[in-house]
Amino acid sequence: MRLEGLATGLSGLDDLTGCGGLPRGRLTWLSGELGQGWFDLGLAVLALLSRSLPVALVDFEGRVDPGDVCDYGGDLSNCWLVRPRHPEEGWAAARALCEAGVEICLMMSATWAPVGRAAPATLMGALETGRGVAVLSGGVTLPAEVTPRVALEVECRRLAWTRAHRDVSGLWLRLEVARSRMGAVGRGCRLRIALPRPYALQTGVVEAELWSAPSEELRLAASG
Repeated sequence: MRLEGLATGLSGLDDLTGCGGLPRGRLTWLSGELGQGWFDLGLAVLALLSRSLPVALVDFEGRVDPGDVCDYGGDLSNCWLVRPRHPEEGWAAARALCEAGVEICLMMSATWAPVGRAAPATLMGALETGRGVAVLSGGVTLPAEVTPRVALEVECRRLAWTRAHRDVSGLWLRLEVARSRMGAVGRGCRLRIALPRPYALQTGVVEAELWSAPSEELRLAASG
């Protein structure tokens, strides 16, 4: 399937998806256990795109402070933040935001509760009639009614922490395409994310490269 991609500006991520970015009109999943980097990667992508595009964040578990978007260099005036009271409300908010014209709606949760068939179906309807992107960030399983809707799954795994001034200043991630309707399964990259710190000259994804050999990952993890 040939799909148009929404370029995130992160070369490592855009290069591995098979469409030059996150597939437009489709659902993408950044999967992973809590602490494996999907939280910071999702915020970094959202913040970068908010500098030029309208974006939205549906925070199902109340993990995000609006200042987190600013800390990653985002434009908060270009970002809608929703904290739903229950899962169905969150999915409905995502659908409404996509219908309103946001370019990317990031839906963030460490676990995903069942919501029935109607919620993902109506969200997909809004995506398919527009050009926006919806991204599920977090979790290792999805409800049965959501799984078939995913066009791209990128699995996140933390390789190593980076440190500066006796502080954890960032982390190395491995991203691998676990499923794809664009034929890119198995492709991967490494990203280094600089966490917001008072001494940091830059935050967000500051380095990216395609990975090739498992031995390189083991060396990186050991050195971190």
